[in-house]
Amino acid sequence: MRAIAAGATDVGRERDHNEDRFVLLPEFGVFAVADGMGGHQCGEVASRMATTTIAGYFRAHPTGDRDGQAVAELLRAALIEANEKIHRRASQSRGHRGMGTTVVAAALHRGEEKLCVAHAGDSRCSRLRDDQLVPLTRDHSLLQEALRSRPDISESELSYLPTNVITRALGVEPTIEIDVAVHDIRLGDLFLLCSDGLHGMVPDERIAQILRETKVLTEICSRLIAAANTAGGGDNITAVLVRIEQADDPWAHPASVPPPPSGTML
Repeated sequence: MRAIAAGATDVGRERDHNEDRFVLLPEFGVFAVADGMGGHQCGEVASRMATTTIAGYFRAHPTGDRDGQAVAELLRAALIEANEKIHRRASQSRGHRGMGTTVVAAALHRGEEKLCVAHAGDSRCSRLRDDQLVPLTRDHSLLQEALRSRPDISESELSYLPTNVITRALGVEPTIEIDVAVHDIRLGDLFLLCSDGLHGMVPDERIAQILRETKVLTEICSRLIAAANTAGGGDNITAVLVRIEQADDPWAHPASVPPPPSGTML
């Protein structure tokens, strides 16, 4: 098996600059989306540092003969290193104080046919399999924390909670807990990594419909971004798609497209 990937990002309709970043490293089977936060464009610095660190970490620590669990720990270590770097910059530079970034990252283990997914914040990973879209991450947000701690919480009580307050992000604290999970993969699986500029504007049902209707990954990215902008485009929008295919000759599948050069949008 192999992973075919594509990604796109857009400033949206209400922001004047883009603080989202993504990285595609198909040669390492590594993909990530980061959504920066912080005034005076500090979020852009944080998200760039996150994606650059993840890419650099896997270039310096090839997966090689590591097993799936070891790859998952590599992914965790890469995000922890990114957290340390961002927090150090924020602590040492007055101009970067308070910056941070959410992140979702995935690493493929071809031999064991696994995908390791790590995240912090409300950037998400979902999987389309057999036409069903299933979330693989759970937001680190005030809303989700309330649902986890009080499963019986009423709709009226939930309505008083802000929907955009996150409880975890890279760079905010000197240490961070990273959620990591390992998932089995099948031929045809389509994984979506995205920022809240997409999932916060477009319902899951509509996202699933677009994923089902379109085969070329670059076209899917364009349609997802267009849907978010049509819904208001209230935030930066980023989508990365990873499809699992047979490991035959490069780009043999008619619906495949070559990925952009390594490190796109660092």
